[in-house]
Amino acid sequence: MNKHRRRFALALLLASAAGGCVGDPDRAATSSVTIGASAYIRGDISTLTYRAVDLMLAAAPEVSAGTPLVVASISDTEHVDTSSPLGNIVSDMIRTRLTQDGHTTSEMRLRREVTFNKGQGEFLLSRNPHALMPPASAAAVVTGTYAASDENVYVSLKLVSVTDAHIISGADFVVPLKEVLGLLPLGKT
Repeated sequence: MNKHRRRFALALLLASAAGGCVGDPDRAATSSVTIGASAYIRGDISTLTYRAVDLMLAAAPEVSAGTPLVVASISDTEHVDTSSPLGNIVSDMIRTRLTQDGHTTSEMRLRREVTFNKGQGEFLLSRNPHALMPPASAAAVVTGTYAASDENVYVSLKLVSVTDAHIISGADFVVPLKEVLGLLPLGKT
């Protein structure tokens, strides 16, 4: 008899949990047909970026810790040859998360030598191709795009093979525009 009560209690608990999720308008929708999670998950830009990286790596078991990876700037979806502070900080956060996860990731902006700027400091990063170390070889790259609407910024990340441009995995997230307003060009908001 005790066994039946436990089963009934468990069934009741599961039914009430499922019923509570159905009517919750703030709960993210997830697909029951595909692998992956919804882009609508709450969190700040760093939390959402880290989660997206975790999802990409989980969906790409062939990308081991020893697989050399490079991260490109996340581009404006309308002009893929441009970025913004938002795209650049997301790229930096991706590099950080990959490194935290033990993956081999290269810093493409590393200078050959330190630059000293009186009153500013010492710098080892640059976007001047003539000042940079030779590019690292990579088996895959993380790239992506972002687009802003009136209320949200949509970020789409892809892990892509450099040998055949095959998309290995991807992850998306949405962040409220008000949380990243200062990271977008003035014309984008």
